[in-house]
Amino acid sequence: MVFTASQAELRPVSALIKMRDGLLLQLIGWVLLSISIMFIAIGFIAAMPARISQPISPSVSMWRTALGWVIASLALLFIGAIIALIGFYAKFVPGVGELARARPEFSTASSLIKVGYIGGLVLLAIGAVLLIVIVGVILILVGLVFLVVGHIGVAILCFKLNDAYRNSLYLAAGIILLVSIVFPILGVISWILLYIALGDTISKLQTPSAVVT
Repeated sequence: MVFTASQAELRPVSALIKMRDGLLLQLIGWVLLSISIMFIAIGFIAAMPARISQPISPSVSMWRTALGWVIASLALLFIGAIIALIGFYAKFVPGVGELARARPEFSTASSLIKVGYIGGLVLLAIGAVLLIVIVGVILILVGLVFLVVGHIGVAILCFKLNDAYRNSLYLAAGIILLVSIVFPILGVISWILLYIALGDTISKLQTPSAVVT
C-alpha cells in the first residue's frame, strides 16, 4: 500500500487548497477592478471637451466613445467585484473554517475572520441602504470596525500558519496585513505572499511521506 500523506493531514490540505483557490479568485477580481478603474478614468478623459479644436461642445462621436468606455468599465467593475467576493466569502472564509475544525489552534483566527468580515459586510450593506439617515452612517462606521477585526483575524491566521508549517512568508504576510490597516495599499502584497505560501505548504503536504509496503 502507498500512503501519499498522513490521514491527519488530509483535511488540512483540503482546507488549504480551498483557501488558496479563494485567494486566486480574489486576486483576479482585484486585477479586473483595477483595470475597470483605469478604463473609467480614460472614459472621463475622453469625455472632456476638446476646447481648442471644438470650443463649443464635443462631437457626438466623442461622447459615444466616452460612454462606451464607461459602460465597459462598469461591467468589468461589477464582474471583478463579484469574482473577488465569491473567492473570499465562498472559498477563503469557509476554507479557514475547515482548517479550524481540523486543527483547533486556528479556531480563534477563524472566529475573528467570520465575525469581522461577514458581520462587516452585512453592516456595510445595511448602512449603504440607510445612508440617507444618520443610522446608516453609524452602521457603516461599525461595519468598518468589524472589517478591521476580520483583518486582524487573517493576520493571526498567518502567524498560526507560520507556527504550524514554518514558512516565513506567512510571517511577512501577517506583519504586512497589520501595517495595511493604516496603509491599505500594502494589503495586496500580503495577500499575494499568503497565496504563495499556501501553495508551498500544500505542495509539501502532498509530497509522499511514506514508503511502499
